[in-house]
Amino acid sequence: ERMKGVMTMMRLRAERKRRGGFLPFWAIGLTALVASSSLALDLGYIALWRMRLQQAADAGALAGAIELAGDLKSESEREADAVLRGQEIALENASAQYVVSFPLSQDCTVSATKNVPLFFAKAVGMNSITVHASATARITGVSAIRGLRPFGIEEPEDGFDFGESYSLKLGPKDGTEPTEGLHGNFHALAIGASGANTYRNNVKYGADVVVRVGDWLPTEPGNMSGPTDQGVEYLLQQEIIQEGVEYIMDQDHIAWEWYALHPDELDGSPRVITIPVVGSWDGVYGRSNVEIVGFAMFFLEGVAGTGKDSRVIGRFVKGVASGVVESGGSSFGAFAVRLAN
Repeated sequence: ERMKGVMTMMRLRAERKRRGGFLPFWAIGLTALVASSSLALDLGYIALWRMRLQQAADAGALAGAIELAGDLKSESEREADAVLRGQEIALENASAQYVVSFPLSQDCTVSATKNVPLFFAKAVGMNSITVHASATARITGVSAIRGLRPFGIEEPEDGFDFGESYSLKLGPKDGTEPTEGLHGNFHALAIGASGANTYRNNVKYGADVVVRVGDWLPTEPGNMSGPTDQGVEYLLQQEIIQEGVEYIMDQDHIAWEWYALHPDELDGSPRVITIPVVGSWDGVYGRSNVEIVGFAMFFLEGVAGTGKDSRVIGRFVKGVASGVVESGGSSFGAFAVRLAN
């Protein structure tokens, strides 16, 4: 019995010794676990800010690039506007320092810098870390778009000139002389469907159909005088009642010359429309098809001529088009904006 008691005492002492030896290792492991968890929290906070800065830089670059389009302002004025707009939009997304630059004439780059405070890393002497992000947005051509007006224009031999007037839709008379070689086509297009009602609605609201470069669109033969007048007048009236646009009381509509003095208002004008550029109208008879080679933007002057002439006149402009589905390719003045990186 005495031996059994001695053996029991020895086992108890050995167990207490093992436990005592384990405690320092347990303390070290717990410290390491807390340190690694703290580091993970700081790293997660850094990653969160890096994501926020990237989103802010993306938004700022896209907004800045939009300001680079158009010709009513000089290049230096457009870049100055791009700097202000890019920084404004970026700051709305995240508080940081932003630098806007232009590595290429069609590119806008926004670089973001943020000094992010740390929490648990302070224990090892790290109070903060600098996080960076950068984005570049690029102005490109448009390869597919929705919302086109149903006029098809052929590019002049010398190209389009900014601010110059062009006939978007012809009439039976071009000025005072009969127009020859139209073969019943006056440069109207049937986008989505044919008929006067569809054509009129397409003039008013834009066709709810995606059109791509390389597509062939059917023509809409006939002068379509009434639907043309009604559709164009609707757009002109939208400008007059549009909130925030100054209306010049001694004119029926705001003149192009007013926009030349107020270029910031042109982007928001409902009279800026996008139409298809066709390869050629030569040899097009009756209801036929024409190839779409690109897209161009025009400031709608109105309907010229008297009676049923119904010639639609527009001034060629450049800008970022709405309704863009796909970017890329060459441009006739209708641009898309996309991130380049």
